[in-house]
Amino acid sequence: MYSQAMSLRDRFDDRSMLLADMLFEYDFLGVYEDPAIRPDDDEEYDDLVSTLRDGLDAGLSAAELSEVFASVLRSHYGLESASAAEELSFIERVHVRWHETP
Repeated sequence: MYSQAMSLRDRFDDRSMLLADMLFEYDFLGVYEDPAIRPDDDEEYDDLVSTLRDGLDAGLSAAELSEVFASVLRSHYGLESASAAEELSFIERVHVRWHETP
């Protein structure tokens, strides 16, 4: 029998999908050549959704969440140069969208 593994995305609600979509659009690694074309395997950054969501649910400010996000980029993605200051613009957009979406 063939069984397909469940992906993180299979458990995402609408708000988690919002974050996944924003990460896809941000594409900090540059894995998606053309942002206008959404590939079938667009789950590259789904592991970061919980990082963002946990911070947003905990009420972290954009600056605080930017620190957490940059830390995860350094530790899990090997981006040694990732900094909170560099990521702040993206995290501010995340904050705005999160708080305007029911």
